[in-house]
Amino acid sequence: MRKAPAYVIISLVFLIFIGVGFAYSYFFYPNDHPINCAVKEATGKDCPSCGFSRAFSNYTHFKFTEGRSFNALSWPVFLFFLLQFFLRGGIVFCFFKTKRQPSSKFILTELIISISFFLFAFLPLLLKF
Repeated sequence: MRKAPAYVIISLVFLIFIGVGFAYSYFFYPNDHPINCAVKEATGKDCPSCGFSRAFSNYTHFKFTEGRSFNALSWPVFLFFLLQFFLRGGIVFCFFKTKRQPSSKFILTELIISISFFLFAFLPLLLKF
């Protein structure tokens, strides 16, 4: 069996971590999250990402309007992770199906798209800090 290249292994790790995040969001629905916001506990004030866990919980249950009501900035971030989940899953699936490493052109294109979408999703959140 051919050894998986680092790019595929990294994609597999991201796929697992994002999958665990979605599972957490799905099973701790929506006000039963065991982890509280550290910023809010330390300062008593909401941080720009307050409500993300509850929003993601609603999104994973297809309750999009309710999710956005917790934090409007959560929707693009959720979409970023959803895209990454399916993209990473596709990369891992294709490698194990074909045993061929993705081309450098594909990797470069994927990195540009992922970085662009990351900036689109997270920049409004980072500007609020």
